[in-house]
Amino acid sequence: SNTIIFSIVIPAFNEERYIRSCLDSVFALNFPKESYEVIIVDNGSTDKTMEYASKYEAQCHTIIGVKVGAVRNFGASIAKGEFIAFLDSDCVVDKEWLNTAYKNLQSNSNLVIGGQYLMRDSPSWLEKYWVLNNSKTQIYQTTLVGGCIFIPMSTFLNVSGFDEKLHSGEDSDLTYRLRQSGFEVEICPELSVIHLGYPSNVTDFIKRQLWHSADYITNFKKSLKDKVFAITLLFFSAFIGLLAGIGFTSISTIIAASIILVLTPAILSYKRVSRSRTSYRTIRDLILIYLVDVLYLIGRSLGTLISLRNAIFMSFNEKKISR
Repeated sequence: SNTIIFSIVIPAFNEERYIRSCLDSVFALNFPKESYEVIIVDNGSTDKTMEYASKYEAQCHTIIGVKVGAVRNFGASIAKGEFIAFLDSDCVVDKEWLNTAYKNLQSNSNLVIGGQYLMRDSPSWLEKYWVLNNSKTQIYQTTLVGGCIFIPMSTFLNVSGFDEKLHSGEDSDLTYRLRQSGFEVEICPELSVIHLGYPSNVTDFIKRQLWHSADYITNFKKSLKDKVFAITLLFFSAFIGLLAGIGFTSISTIIAASIILVLTPAILSYKRVSRSRTSYRTIRDLILIYLVDVLYLIGRSLGTLISLRNAIFMSFNEKKISR
């Protein structure tokens, strides 16, 4: 029979560097070719992403001026499969990816499954100390990651897909809503994909954090439930406190702010090391993990500032319109 079991939906934006590796792995899957379709949804790339993608037997579509949740939803809206497999265009899958997912999904119609991100073979120091765990057997992720999700079409429609208003975190939000609606969400480490797009230099790493914190202030109520947001606010406040202390030569403010500035990245590092069950435990490893968390909090703090500016701008525009 010619039924499509899986629709693989791949959002893309300026991914000329990795999209061929992604699609080569997808078209080398050990799964009947007539039983899966590949849908690439481009978000307005200005490089050769779509030129490369068009050389494969995939459906190529473009949708511009929307956030990633809407890009994924558009792909799902034209999918014909019983299950949707969301994959990112900077990720590579192994040959048994669909077989493994199919075995898991057939046992339980109430189930949504996802994998984790693995590092490439020779990662940069930044990737290594950001990801920490590269295991295909241990579970260290608690929510779905957008680059590796398997969901029955009926379930996806039941929860109305991804939230199209979010800049990022649409995968965690989907996980939360699925669980609230009574669906089971499981992380299967054997479904993990190699994520080639991890930032490998400081500038790209900070840019990624700016993007991830773009909704912090506009979704303030939701952000307050996020421990990372609380740590970011503490770090940012301590930095402002330190500047104020230096400005007014207040020794107690300087000391208190300095302690918080040093401790907040350490809290993150402790959380990450204990959660990932990593084997990086030498003093050098721990210093580099700590350094990555300092960069992370700098990026998130700057992102919070940008988010605050956007929220003020939005409310100013709303007042203008209401006049």
